[in-house]
Amino acid sequence: MATIIKRPYGFQLRVSHKLLPKDLWATFDTREAAEQYGKQLEGLLAQGIVPAALLERDQPKIEIWTVHRCIAEYLKNNSVPLSDQKLLKAVMASVEKISTGSLNYEWAEGWIRDMKRINRLAPGTIRHRHGALARCFDWMLRKHPEIMAQNALRLLKRGFATYTDADIEILAKQGLGPRVDEERDRRLPPDEEKRIRARLQGRKEELLLFDLALETAMRMRECYTLHVSQINLPKRTIFLERTKNGSSRQVPLPTPMVQILSAYIEDHRTTIRARQGRLFSFWSGDLAEEVLVATTAALSARFARIFMLSGAADLHFHDLRHEATCRLYEKTNLSDVLIAKITGHKDIRMLRRYASLRGSDLAAHLW
Repeated sequence: MATIIKRPYGFQLRVSHKLLPKDLWATFDTREAAEQYGKQLEGLLAQGIVPAALLERDQPKIEIWTVHRCIAEYLKNNSVPLSDQKLLKAVMASVEKISTGSLNYEWAEGWIRDMKRINRLAPGTIRHRHGALARCFDWMLRKHPEIMAQNALRLLKRGFATYTDADIEILAKQGLGPRVDEERDRRLPPDEEKRIRARLQGRKEELLLFDLALETAMRMRECYTLHVSQINLPKRTIFLERTKNGSSRQVPLPTPMVQILSAYIEDHRTTIRARQGRLFSFWSGDLAEEVLVATTAALSARFARIFMLSGAADLHFHDLRHEATCRLYEKTNLSDVLIAKITGHKDIRMLRRYASLRGSDLAAHLW
């Protein structure tokens, strides 16, 4: 028999049945979710079927959460990178009412399959969403092993995000094709850079932002939120306390960038002090996500117009980070590991596509 009790933290379901070794207690965020799970379980028990996970007599009190609660606890108790917060928000609608008792390999395969066949997401997007939720489940395994016995997402085989023949066949019936990863490889030729710099003459803030991105491989938000306290000109470094992937890093400054920053700070000392140390006026200093998103959008649009008027209509501001990374490979002998520390790439595999830039270096070692 199933009963539902309203608790401060949600709705608690209790199921008693002669086939169960002990009463089942499960907590859900909504009464609807509790009722749905209770009906499903009672239906199975009526047929004499007991889920294997409920048969262990030595288990502690059985407790089941929704994935929504798992994500909420994870975000509440951890310093989660902004990128993962966005990804978890994106996946929430498709997983929030699912109970932890349903998180098996079949569910994981089905979730990935739906992202391809229903949502038609690119493989890269699928991998990102999978990674964010898998990291949440990893934490659940460590902190609440009584709730989650395994991380089904870690059981998926390599290449799970690639569209299979079966996926392609189903999409074809809808008149659609499979999605593939598109790696943007836009470089900045010298003539375009010259025209952009000419367009930016007299616009010191925009020019400095352009130089920072091109010389340091920093992301736009990392640039426009800079505070003078983060800049150490004698040591030629910029310290980024919290970046997109949640980790801090030291960004080394090329000699020309040190000179540019030194001159800019000296010339704008009064206005920088009035902004409480913020290097740029583009941002108000408000750390609210909606403010940061709006600032990024406004700056992206501003530079899109500058690039268009400079004859580089298909250039995006983020392409400057790609160009800066390419130049690190072309102009230095730094290893992939050291370059990743500069750019902030957590996974060195992300830098593999830059390896071709050093083909000439390899050729030099041949007979």
